[in-house]
Amino acid sequence: MKNVNSILSAGRLRISMTLGVAMTAAALIVGTPAMAGEEIEAAGERRYRDYCATCHGADAKGAGPYATMLTKKPSDLTLLSKNNGGAFPFERVFETIDGRDMIGGAHGSEDMPVWGSAWKGTGVASDAGLRGRVLEMLIYLKSIQQ
Repeated sequence: MKNVNSILSAGRLRISMTLGVAMTAAALIVGTPAMAGEEIEAAGERRYRDYCATCHGADAKGAGPYATMLTKKPSDLTLLSKNNGGAFPFERVFETIDGRDMIGGAHGSEDMPVWGSAWKGTGVASDAGLRGRVLEMLIYLKSIQQ
């Protein structure tokens, strides 16, 4: 009987430890969106600089260093809300960034947007990470609207 209790105690300990680790991981994942708005916006701005500024420009007005090499002039991203009746076109911009809305091929084909695999994901974990990266970018873009 002592061995059985010992085994049960060890099993409970393992379960408790596993649950503790899982709950900590969940808290970190769930806690991430609770970052201060400024931190999320700053992360979005960094992503914008890394992936968008070469075409759309540092000021997001469409005059980046590569803009003249493109067949379609990059959009002025500071006018997204103004050009959408005053409302930020959240869903359309999200789908443009993640590759679902190909906007006339301006960002490459669906298989290979110009930014490569940075905005693509497979599986639940990477989908959540992708959505988080896109949301950071959207929060930044919304913050620079005129």
